[in-house]
Order: sequence, then structure tokens, then C-alpha cells
Amino acid sequence: MIEIIRKYWSIYGGFSALFKSGYFWWAICITGILFPAWLHAGWWNDVLSLLPNLLGFSLGGFAILLAVGDDGFKKLIAGSENSESSPYMDACTAFVHFIFLQIIAILLSLIAKNYYSVIPACIPKEILILLSAIGYFFFIYSIFCAMAAVFAVFRVADWFDAYISKINKKDDNDEG
Repeated sequence: MIEIIRKYWSIYGGFSALFKSGYFWWAICITGILFPAWLHAGWWNDVLSLLPNLLGFSLGGFAILLAVGDDGFKKLIAGSENSESSPYMDACTAFVHFIFLQIIAILLSLIAKNYYSVIPACIPKEILILLSAIGYFFFIYSIFCAMAAVFAVFRVADWFDAYISKINKKDDNDEG
């Protein structure tokens, strides 16, 4: 499992790509703006009511991405001649990142929900507020990554459209 996580993280671009991501910085800003939502107990209810449905949608979208195109198209976008990742793996990585963040947000919310009544006695309030902010950030960031995943699918659809257009143009030229 560790090896596949390393591969995903490498294709994603690691911390360099994370800190260059506009989605990441927008998520930080929106998390700050939404401080009334995570400043008090119960913030996890938003996460636990929304993300499981989004996670199901994400897995379905990922399956569709894997099924798009014929063998010729898949050969065109998959595989790499150099050490860089292929366009196919880049699109898949956007979905993996999105799904991975959703799972982390759900797990953090479950931990917060189940331990909130136990932890305050042993942890300063400031630490609890910081942990709540981090948990809510993962939720917001996963929502922003939904946009990245949607654009990854759109990018693949655009490539497929160009591929089919090129084939159709070639067929038209062969007939004429």
C-alpha cells in the first residue's frame, strides 16, 4: 500500500504541487471564512452528511474515466516514453487525490464526533480549535478538488473529441 501511495504522490507532484495549487489556497481561505462552522462542536455533521454521497459520486466518475475511449485512444494517452507521467495517469491522479482527501475528511470527522466529549478534558481549547480547523479544511479542500477532478474528466473528453475528429477527418479524406 505504501508503494502505491508513493506513486500517487509522485505523479501528483508532491508538496511542491500541493503548495502551488490554487485549490489548496482557496480551501484555506474558505476554511477561514467559514470559521463559525468549525469553531464549535458539531461541525463534523456537515462533513458526514455530505461527503459519503460525494465519495460515491467520485468513485462512479473515476470508473467512467477509466472506461472512456477505445483502445486506440487509450494507447494514445496512456504510457510514457520518458520518466514523466502520462496524460492518462495525470487524470487518474486528480481523481485519486480527490477521493483520498474525501476519505481523510470523513475519518477526521468520525474521530472528532466520537472523541469530542472525551478530549476537551485533556487538551487545551486552542488545540481543539486548531484540530477542528484542520478537519474542516480537509472537507473544504476535498470539495475544491471535486472541481479539479471534473476538469480532469473534461480534459480527457476534450482529448477524445479531438481524437475522434482526427479519425473522422482521416476517414473523410480516404473516401474522397
